[in-house]
Amino acid sequence: MATATTGADTDLEQIVKDIQALKKDLARLMEHVKSGAAETVSDEASRLYGTIAAEGQRHAAALAQSVEEKPLASVLIAFAIGFVGGRILLR
Repeated sequence: MATATTGADTDLEQIVKDIQALKKDLARLMEHVKSGAAETVSDEASRLYGTIAAEGQRHAAALAQSVEEKPLASVLIAFAIGFVGGRILLR
């Protein structure tokens, strides 16, 4: 019976060692995933910022051109928006 107990102890020790190795491997994997995810998010954010900035510039140029082509209409629209906004804020 001493042999069976020793065999069980050896198996248990091996399982504990395997679990510790698995924990270390998972920790390394998580660090790898975190660093890869941070780089991916950073790249995606940079690309998105570039796209939004370009669209903003394009819309600003279109608005400036519209104001130059129809200055009176632009002033009237701005006045109407300001008037309605002011009335809403007073309530």
